Amino acid sequence: MPEEILVIGGGPAGMNASVMLSEIGVNVTLVEKDSFLGGNPEKFKYKFLFPDLQPAENVIGELIKKTGNNSKVKVLLNSQISGFKQTGNKFDVAIKSPQGDENKIFNSVIVATGFEHFDPARDAKYSYQLFDDVIDIKDLEKMLGEGKFLRPSNGKPPRNVAFILCVGSRDRHVGNQYCSRVCCVVSVKQAIELKEHFPESDIFIFYMDIRTYGFFEDLYWEAMEKHDIQIVKGRVAEITSGPDNTVVCKGEDTLLRGPFEIPFDMVVLASGMEGGPQSLEMADKLGLEMDEHRFLKPRNITLSPFRSNIDGIFLAGACTGPKAISDAITEGAAAAMSAHIYAQKNP
Repeated sequence: MPEEILVIGGGPAGMNASVMLSEIGVNVTLVEKDSFLGGNPEKFKYKFLFPDLQPAENVIGELIKKTGNNSKVKVLLNSQISGFKQTGNKFDVAIKSPQGDENKIFNSVIVATGFEHFDPARDAKYSYQLFDDVIDIKDLEKMLGEGKFLRPSNGKPPRNVAFILCVGSRDRHVGNQYCSRVCCVVSVKQAIELKEHFPESDIFIFYMDIRTYGFFEDLYWEAMEKHDIQIVKGRVAEITSGPDNTVVCKGEDTLLRGPFEIPFDMVVLASGMEGGPQSLEMADKLGLEMDEHRFLKPRNITLSPFRSNIDGIFLAGACTGPKAISDAITEGAAAAMSAHIYAQKNP
C-alpha cells in the first residue's frame, strides 16, 4: 500500500510539505479551512518578500501552482478535521469537506496551521478602528499588493507616514511577552516600498529595538542611507486626532530624552504574530501540547523542532512560533521528510 500522509494547513509550510512528499511518490491529503491555498501571504495579497523584495508571486504563487496542479496531492478547501483517533501506528481521521464527509487512514500527519496577526484594537492607545488612517501591516500589505495605497479617510496619497513597531509583541499588558521576529523587517520593507511610490513623503519608524537579524540588516541600512527614512528609538503612548484631518503620535524619544507630538497622514501598526485558533483546535482534537505563548509545542525545540509530543504527528511553520516565510517553507520540507521516515518505519 502506498503511503498516505495528512497535511493540515495550506500556507507556505503545508504547501511545501505536500509538494516535497509528492515528489517522492507519497499520496497527500491537504486539508485547508479557507477557500484558497497560500495562507496569510495569499489572504493579504503580499506583493514583495524580504530581504530581496522578490515578488511574492514567484514564491507563494509558485507553491500554489505546484500544490493545486498535483496528481499526488488531494486538496480539500473549506474543510476541517471532524474526528481523530490513533490506531496503532496509524491515524483514523474524519474529514468534513464540501465533497462530503469521509474517514481515511493515514500513516502520519503534518500540522501546519500557521498564525494570526495580533488585533491592535485590543490595545486602546493605538486607536485602531477609531481613526480610518490608522492601519496595521496586514492592511498595508494588502493595499500594496493591490496597488491602491491611499489614505482611507480621503483617498489621497499620504505626505507623511509613521510606523510603530512591537504592537502586540514584547508587551505584558496584552499578554504577549515574546518578540514576533519579522515585524521589524516587514515594516522596513514596507517603508522602502512607500518611499519608492511617494519619494517626496516623510516616513518615520518608531521602535523599542530594531531586530533586523542576520542579512536582513541590509534593509535597515538601505532604508536610512538610500531612502532617508527616519528611524527613531521611542515609544508612542497615544494616538489622537490632529489638525487638518491628521492623526497625532504622542510619545517620547528615548535617545534624545524628549517628548514628541507629531501629526501624520497615516500610521501603520506593526502587529505581531499569535497562535491561530486552528492550532488551538488541533491541540484539542489531536492531543497536541501548547506552550505558554499559545503556540504548538515541539517535543524538543533544539533536537526535535518538527516533532510533536505524539509519535507520527509533525509540526511545521508558524504554528510553533513566529518566523519568516522562508523559515516556514524550510520547516515544511523537514517535516515532510520526518513524516515520510516515520511512515516507512511503521508500515
